[in-house]
Parts: sequence; C-alpha cells; structure tokens
Amino acid sequence: MPADRAPSVLITGIHSDLGFAVSHAFRREGWFVVGSDQGTTAGRNARAHVSADLTDEDECRRVVKRTATLGNGIDCVVSCAQVHLDGPVEETGSRAWDVMMDVNAKSVFLLATAAMPYLERTQGTFVVIGPGGGDDTAEHAVFEASRGAVRALAGALADELVPHRIRVTMIDAGGDTEGSALTPDEVAERVWAFAGFDVDGHELSFAHAH
Repeated sequence: MPADRAPSVLITGIHSDLGFAVSHAFRREGWFVVGSDQGTTAGRNARAHVSADLTDEDECRRVVKRTATLGNGIDCVVSCAQVHLDGPVEETGSRAWDVMMDVNAKSVFLLATAAMPYLERTQGTFVVIGPGGGDDTAEHAVFEASRGAVRALAGALADELVPHRIRVTMIDAGGDTEGSALTPDEVAERVWAFAGFDVDGHELSFAHAH
C-alpha cells in the first residue's frame, strides 16, 4: 500500500446493523469506506456508495471496479449482504430458496471472484459475515442450507486463495456452537481483528498517520 493513501474497504449490506457496525470500525481507523447494496444513499460511515444487485455477476464486477477507482485500490472486502426468510419447508417454495441462496451464498462467490485481481495486488483480505441463526422456534431449513453453503464456500476460498496472497475468513454472526448470536459490535470487532492487520501483524490504521 502506498504510504500516501489510506487503505480502502468495500462493505456490502452497508445499511444493515452489521454493515453499520463494521463500517464504523473501519472509519474509526481512518480507512476509505465504500458501501454497496440496492440502496441509493451512502451509509453514515461510508465515503461513497455504489448501488447494485450483488446477485448479478456484471453488477459485482462494476461495484468492485468502481471501489478500486474511488479508493485507489482495494485492501479489504467485507460481505455483509444477507437475507433471512423463515417458514415450514413444505411452504417455502423455490422462490424463497433462490432468494436466500442468491443473496447469502451466490453474492459471496461473485464478489470474491470479482475482487481477486485487486486484492492480490494489495495482499488484501476477504471477510464473509455468515448469516446469523434464526430463533429457536422458527422453521428455517432453507436458510440453514444457505448458511451451510456460505460456510463451505468461505472455507474453500480460504484454502484456494492462499497462492494469490489473499486471506479469507468467515465470521459467523450466529456465534458459538451453542447458537448464541453475536451483536453487530462483536462481529465488527472480529472483522477488524482479522482485516485490520497485515500478514506480519502490523495494524493498518490510518487514523493518526496524517
């Protein structure tokens, strides 16, 4: 990263509670924050916003390219975009399946492949916020299927992108094995603990550099 530029991060789902908490953590440290979702206004912590359908391959490539232009590169991508639709599996229907798989899993794949060339240049990071679990009484088999797909995809990407010098992790908003959900601030802390430091453990904070 050139000494005269702040690191930059693209955060999808910027208007969600998770997106707000994560973007606040990066802004606090002086990063150039770009947000993206289907909204048209920038999140409170974002310097810029790119409206897009993140389930569309061309749209994902456009978002990533625009972010790289605005931030003079990309050092981190955080995928916060997710959707949760509950209901009995016999009543869910293929439409709900498609929506959850597209938003929760497919968008992660499309975003990762679009961002690879840029993250490789900066030896950057790709962080997936795994969809949080539903409540104990809800019927959410299809949602859990999408959650499992995200977990498997993130693990495979972490292994596959090592030769490209890109670090990948998934932070499960559903929390520990007992299912206690993390708060948005707790998720943001874990994102920063992973993405806010380079491979040698040096903090990538620009807050006090200038």
